[in-house]
Amino acid sequence: MSSRFDSKSIALLAIFSAMVAMLEVFPVVGITDLKFFPGGTPFTLDWTGIPIVIIFIGLGMISSVISIAVMFVAIGYRNFPGAVFKGAAELFTILGLLAAKIIIDKKSFDKRTNLTLFLILGAAIRTLGMFIVNIPLLPVFYPLFYTTESAIIASTVLIPWNILQATINIIGGMILYYLIPENLRIQAGFGRKREGNIIEELSKEEVEHASDSDA
Repeated sequence: MSSRFDSKSIALLAIFSAMVAMLEVFPVVGITDLKFFPGGTPFTLDWTGIPIVIIFIGLGMISSVISIAVMFVAIGYRNFPGAVFKGAAELFTILGLLAAKIIIDKKSFDKRTNLTLFLILGAAIRTLGMFIVNIPLLPVFYPLFYTTESAIIASTVLIPWNILQATINIIGGMILYYLIPENLRIQAGFGRKREGNIIEELSKEEVEHASDSDA
């Protein structure tokens, strides 16, 4: 999936990346920042990935990676390990969306199947990637709390939580993207001149239907 770097696209990237940074620097605890401790392992559900998914849909892969880098900096100046884990999680989610996009471009599926593929691959690659990453990195960053054995247990416990966060990101991003009127999206420069953009073919109604079904 290519990205564009005309003036409108750069402006949109800056705006949505600023949203990503704001959600990390100024979280609203209990609303945009929900902390849980499944099995004693900390995990935060947040909205940060939603604008990143919007960027992926409207501006492309490279732009979404840039927004993840902005998020990394916003977290990293105060919590470098947290930035590593969060950055990896969001990058794996976007890689899952990219994998789904590549498959869809080569096949002819109906729109609901397309959305299902985005959800399945986005969640699956994030979950698998974080399972693999957590095992070596948890003992490195938190040696007082994790051994390799306990890191394996923690990574297993976090599997459904990573699936849930990926689902929130993907569904939330798509719903918000399609709530923007189509003519306004075109005027702003979102999704313009994108060959084979299967995501663009998803209607607002079908995204909402998928959201209702997921709930």
